[in-house]
Amino acid sequence: MWKDSKKARFERYLACLKENPDLYQPLQDLVQAGKKQSICTAELFDREQQDAFEMVNTYVLAPALNAYVLWVLKEAMASGKKRLYFLARDGYLMYRTAQVYCRTFQLPVECCYLCCSRYSIRIPMFHMDMEEAMDYICRGGIDVTMKKILNRAGLTSREQAEILDQIGMKDRQDVIIPYAQIPDIRKKLEACESFGQSVVRHSKEALPNLAGYLKQEGLTDDVPYALVDSGWVGSMQKVLGRMISSLCGKEIRLEGYYWGLYELPEGVRAEDYHCYYFSPGSNMREKVYFSNCLFEGVFSAPHGMTLRYRNEDGYYRPVYADITEEHRKFMKGIEELILLYTGKKAAVLQTQMGKTQTGAKEYRSLEEYLSQMDIEQNHQTTHKLLRTFMGEPTKKEAEVFGRLQFSDDVLEESGQEIAAPLSQQELADNHVGNKILTMLGIKKGHVKESAWYEGSAVRGGRDVEKHLRRYAGYKYLLYLRKKRIWSKRKDG
Repeated sequence: MWKDSKKARFERYLACLKENPDLYQPLQDLVQAGKKQSICTAELFDREQQDAFEMVNTYVLAPALNAYVLWVLKEAMASGKKRLYFLARDGYLMYRTAQVYCRTFQLPVECCYLCCSRYSIRIPMFHMDMEEAMDYICRGGIDVTMKKILNRAGLTSREQAEILDQIGMKDRQDVIIPYAQIPDIRKKLEACESFGQSVVRHSKEALPNLAGYLKQEGLTDDVPYALVDSGWVGSMQKVLGRMISSLCGKEIRLEGYYWGLYELPEGVRAEDYHCYYFSPGSNMREKVYFSNCLFEGVFSAPHGMTLRYRNEDGYYRPVYADITEEHRKFMKGIEELILLYTGKKAAVLQTQMGKTQTGAKEYRSLEEYLSQMDIEQNHQTTHKLLRTFMGEPTKKEAEVFGRLQFSDDVLEESGQEIAAPLSQQELADNHVGNKILTMLGIKKGHVKESAWYEGSAVRGGRDVEKHLRRYAGYKYLLYLRKKRIWSKRKDG
């Protein structure tokens, strides 16, 4: 539980891994030699924090990510894919991990890193479907404000001020909007002529550079390829598919491999979306004890989000947002430890190929290993590890990983700590009854949310078990509702 000592937590992670020799074997010499110090994060933490950082990365995140990447390679090669596009930034560590296996074993798969974001892809395409654009611009999120909504539309500060004045919301750009009031905001914006004109103008201006970048990176090539990403909704695949089809002058059927999907966009083929850890309408347990925001926070890149693309004499370069040096070092520290595990996993597999080892499995190639890989066992091990770390973090884990700056919105201008400090009342406001009534608009007020509630509850230090239990109850009801909606959608 969250009160585990460092030793107890280490033994708990190790016990999970020992049940799965395939994921544990790369760690055996690390366990014997002691922990690996991360050079990148030496300045960020004290000794105990560094221990927690390295333990989670080495014994939770690295095995989980490697299991996923090997599954992706297995599925991709089985379906004849010759190229994989790992989407920034969630796909960065997946890309770096896949490179190791493809290079070491000379796999017939090209790994590419596609610099993109919801913002850089969607803005150029808003003018093609304004109804869908408004769905994206006026969606919910953590602490939604008018500034966030207008940022999603790609408007300048001056345009934002003019729009706010026209819709009667001057000087209210930073006021948090209750979830139930967002539909009213959408109606105001749809009735504002200058808002629509500004959105369309910015969208059309951004389109040529996006088109140039996608062509340059080979997405219009006649090569069987697929996207790789964390997932959640899968909308990027739909939007990219539409854009690439437009560039090619014919319908292009994109496929994608995802860590997990809670739902699918309207009008897509479910068979084009391949899920590893959870999928729409199933894997309730995995979803309840999982934090997609924390996943995005730790499996990220040491660079900022992609804002747009710049044409430099016919070569298209992504333009990144700035990130702090502290954040860059945090990400490089995670990368360092995950690649350490990856290298050892690749080395273990090499020794199993072409050599006789008493009591050890032998494989003629990585393809043969992948064909025999126990996906279900990897899934179960991953669930035990992530449920422990994400759903029941220790105080030290919550402090170390909870300090990550995170925003669930496009420009990340108003990020907060991923496990935001919440008062006891704010923690209680997130319990099932109050939160549902507030979201439905039955109860007035605003619920202050945390991107990683479980981390916030542990950092709060009081009534932790009660908060964790009641928040899990809220998530069970949330995903049960989504399951019913998904069932009706499939049947209808």
